[in-house]
Amino acid sequence: MADIRRKRIRLPAEHYLGRQYHFVTLCTEGRRPLFTSPPLVQELLEVLRRQAALHASGIYAYCFMPDHLHLELAGLEENASLTRIMRSYKGNAAVAARRRGIRSLWQKAYYDHIVRANEGIDAVAFYIFNNPVRAGLVREITEWPHSGSFMFDWKRLTTPAKPFVPPWKSKPTEALQRRLYVAILCLAFALETKMAG
Repeated sequence: MADIRRKRIRLPAEHYLGRQYHFVTLCTEGRRPLFTSPPLVQELLEVLRRQAALHASGIYAYCFMPDHLHLELAGLEENASLTRIMRSYKGNAAVAARRRGIRSLWQKAYYDHIVRANEGIDAVAFYIFNNPVRAGLVREITEWPHSGSFMFDWKRLTTPAKPFVPPWKSKPTEALQRRLYVAILCLAFALETKMAG
């Protein structure tokens, strides 16, 4: 029998603990546009507010797009845990959605990124708030009704000098491209040498 294992996409649990910021994206099951319902979004926001308080976390930025949710979470204490709050939020939000007749609210996994100091928490927040603008849903970030922050007056946020680019959207730098090219050449040489010898 084949040994099929799921690819592990998470770092070890200790990487998600403490006073740090996380950029998270959760998608609806099948990318269904469930977050076009304002009452559902409001209920899920209340669930988020409660879970953040229970798990020593702040919600620095959020944006409910039609089929996904972007969050920037702040660990407020040393015992804050991204994995615990996400498990708890997804479960409680799914229960709230089931009460509204929605089965299978979320995809199984979610994307997370630990925000580095050089990326800037405001730049990540601006990226989140600008999502509806990039999607062509509104012209200004303040026009989207399903964005906000539980920690600051987000409507006063200005465009960052250095924009945040999520790792999955960034292009490899020239230096990285050169290193990859050299590595490929080395592998090709090693294979050629092995085949000749």
